[in-house]
Amino acid sequence: NRDRSGPGAPPSELADVTERLRRNGVVITDFATVFGETALFDEAAAEVRRRYEARPKDDPAAGEGSKGTFLTKLGDASYDVSHVFTRIALHPRALAVANGYLKLRSTLRALDVWHTHPTEGPAIQTQLWHRDGDDVVNVKMFVYFTDVRRAAGPLCYARGTHPYGDRRELPERDAEARSNDEQLSAIAPESEWVLCEGEPGTVVFADTCGYHKQLKPEAGERMLLVAHYVSGRPYVPRAIELTGVDDSSLSDDQFVAVHDRPR
Repeated sequence: NRDRSGPGAPPSELADVTERLRRNGVVITDFATVFGETALFDEAAAEVRRRYEARPKDDPAAGEGSKGTFLTKLGDASYDVSHVFTRIALHPRALAVANGYLKLRSTLRALDVWHTHPTEGPAIQTQLWHRDGDDVVNVKMFVYFTDVRRAAGPLCYARGTHPYGDRRELPERDAEARSNDEQLSAIAPESEWVLCEGEPGTVVFADTCGYHKQLKPEAGERMLLVAHYVSGRPYVPRAIELTGVDDSSLSDDQFVAVHDRPR
């Protein structure tokens, strides 16, 4: 990743966001703070609403016991760079936070819209504590389009369990490397768990290489945009295609995010 050094520094008003992300592995902020305006959010909210209303009634990924029983992905495999979701994910200020945390110019690996909803039965899959193995470190940006309170199943993060943190012990876990609350609390007390609640327009940055889960929703639905940023040597393939690119209009940070290589 040496050829990805020298990302643009985050604007001064975002320095605290990046520093808290680096210290804790997670930070909760808002759209206006990250992007400097809210018109882009309003445009994205209208598109999310359209996709929600047109969502399939039966999700083919919703096999018994699978993540698809409570999570439906409403994004696309390919986006034009002019699409509102892409403009959010490639926004210089969003990239500045992700790159400032990673200390390199990142690649936009994935971009999706998630719809989660209550289901019967116990917590399963990503509703249990786990950490992602997508890269050595990574950043996910979540933009909320619904009011996400405890009953709707927000992200819950164990502060300090990220690669830069000071709680790096491994808890007891099952065959799929999932842990329950009792097991996780042995290495990260509940007082260090961050419940990422927020109203529409909330933005959460998290290094999901730290321990996290989606709290099992009890009522209400959750709609959010998720953008995933990785280094040039992740452990998983890229999951998005970007089209309609005019290289001359891209900053150096954006060029790497789009093309997965420096100029």
